[in-house]
Amino acid sequence: MFNKSTLTITTSALVLMSTGVAGAASNPFSDVPQDSWAYDAVATLAADGVIDGFPDGTYQGNKTMTRYEMAQIVARAMAKEDLQKADKAIVDKLAAEFAEELDNLGVRVADLEKKSDNVKFTGTARLRYDDGDINATGPKADWDKDSASHAHIEYWIKGKVNDNWTGVSQIETEYNMKSDSITAYGDKDIQVNKIYAEGNFGDSMLKVGRYGEFSSYGRIIDTEISGAEYTFEAGDLSGALTYGRLKDSRTLAGTTFENPKDTKETFGAYLGTEYSSARLKYNLSPVTAIGATYGRLNEVTVAEKGNNFQDSVNFWEAGFNTKLADNLTLMAAYSKSDLDGVTDSVGSEVVNDGWFSELRYKQHNPSDVGSFAIFTNYRNVGAFSTIDATVDYTENVRGWTLGFDYVPMENTTIEVFYTTGTQVNATSTEGRQDVDIFRAQMEFYF
Repeated sequence: MFNKSTLTITTSALVLMSTGVAGAASNPFSDVPQDSWAYDAVATLAADGVIDGFPDGTYQGNKTMTRYEMAQIVARAMAKEDLQKADKAIVDKLAAEFAEELDNLGVRVADLEKKSDNVKFTGTARLRYDDGDINATGPKADWDKDSASHAHIEYWIKGKVNDNWTGVSQIETEYNMKSDSITAYGDKDIQVNKIYAEGNFGDSMLKVGRYGEFSSYGRIIDTEISGAEYTFEAGDLSGALTYGRLKDSRTLAGTTFENPKDTKETFGAYLGTEYSSARLKYNLSPVTAIGATYGRLNEVTVAEKGNNFQDSVNFWEAGFNTKLADNLTLMAAYSKSDLDGVTDSVGSEVVNDGWFSELRYKQHNPSDVGSFAIFTNYRNVGAFSTIDATVDYTENVRGWTLGFDYVPMENTTIEVFYTTGTQVNATSTEGRQDVDIFRAQMEFYF
């Protein structure tokens, strides 16, 4: 044990010599009077942050100290950058004496810094405006020009559990500017969209919880499921196996059809909840890759109340992406299911396959101010070829899109596109409707 006043004399020698001033600081401690032999040293050390007192404003110089408490003060002295050579020699001797305690202190500090950096918050804030015939997947005979705008924000929270596992959560909320309300998630102001843990599983990765499931090119599925996903890599080959449950009360491609026999009733392919899949991707070369996915829904009910019950529906997807030139890339993907024999609102069979392709000039990067991309794509996607596709306005749509992305300032992107086409299958007894979409949006990444 060590007396605090004795320690003050030991450490004050180096502090006072380095500052060249004695008694220049104001003493903050009520129990160290100005005529005390330790006044100058205590005041200077307190002002420099080397020592501190008790919550009641006292220093209690006669109180004994542990070696760990003493090592803390030595560590503070070691942090001073303006020490002269003689002063540094004193600190070095003190450091040698308390080497073990300083080492333990260093471990504690490192652990604290590691813990404070353990949880990371990131997210996206988005302002979006859509204008046009935007209801491409539901019955609406009198499609006049429509518009929709929203402010959307999502937070990602990632916490490191240990060196191998991480916990992840995504929280979203959306404000509908047209209706002046938060309406995106029914009666919920916010929604926990994803919450899962991921980490090493042998030489591969395992994800467990509610997470985003994605087929090779996003043509079969790009939505949340609750389950487990096993992913692996072996050289140029990578893949994943998934099993989980989809949110219920939804239809394939989000599409519902007006019933010709009763215009007040609608029908669609209502999903079962169990979903399993296997996907593979292979790099043919540094600039070209191919991918394929097989997915299976345990059951689908066509129309309401169990009509035309299907035991299961199988999906297939195949695609490729390649770099045609330095600034030119091409991707194309085809998807298909075995759900057939269902007719739309005008009696035509609902299409169960679909194509999507995109040509892109350059690439934008939110961290690269001034970067941009120009893209055009073609879609011909039947409603029964997808559960929930990645690109907006592709389900039950045949048509073209032209657009661009631009980075006006760091961590900010602007996207503008125009889509024109028609429905693949009629969702209204009035027949197939035109699809005419204009979008402008700005996203901020933090």
